Amino acid sequence: MLRRLALGGLVAASLCVPAWAGVGLSAGAGTLGLSLTLSVPIVRGWVDARLLANGGRITRHEMTDGLNYQGRAHFRNAALLADIYPFGGVFHVTGGVYYDDNRVDLTGTPVDGAYAVNGYTVPAAVVGPVTGTITYARFAPYLGLGLSNDAGVGAGLAYGVDLGVMWDHPTTTLSAPGAAYDPALAFEIAAVRAQIEQQASRLKAYPVISVSLGYRF
Repeated sequence: MLRRLALGGLVAASLCVPAWAGVGLSAGAGTLGLSLTLSVPIVRGWVDARLLANGGRITRHEMTDGLNYQGRAHFRNAALLADIYPFGGVFHVTGGVYYDDNRVDLTGTPVDGAYAVNGYTVPAAVVGPVTGTITYARFAPYLGLGLSNDAGVGAGLAYGVDLGVMWDHPTTTLSAPGAAYDPALAFEIAAVRAQIEQQASRLKAYPVISVSLGYRF
């Protein structure tokens, strides 16, 4: 009889807990831009799931092969992650996948009115604007670790610090109108494109560092 009453009490208590109890909302920033995160505890104190989205833009200038490049990175990505808390505290191990719509737009401007591409010098008026993009595979696996209380019990302040790696594959394009009429220039542009792609490939394992702060309901 007592067991039945206890079981009935637990069932009644669980029905009184709102469906959104323990759900957290957080905002943050990191190497993938500004972020918004929705966290849901799966096994309280041990496992949670996170759905997050990142966005932002940064600009960088670099001189290479006689061209002054402006690279404008657009961060547009989302992730579905699972955190496991092996010790039942705040330390977690994370795995999941990113939907990667990040892109880098490249614009090359000449130095002293001429393009010097791999030692091949051509007047800027003949080459035209040098433009390109770096894009990435749409889906990228993620593995990391961090500290957070997203799987915790009760309402209150939610915080998170993450450090991990997203594996992706960059693809680079680079073009100039004048290359259509100058085979030598077309060859040099292709060589520079390959060099840029090689440099971008060094970040196949892209470091993901982020911090967030929010509230758990």
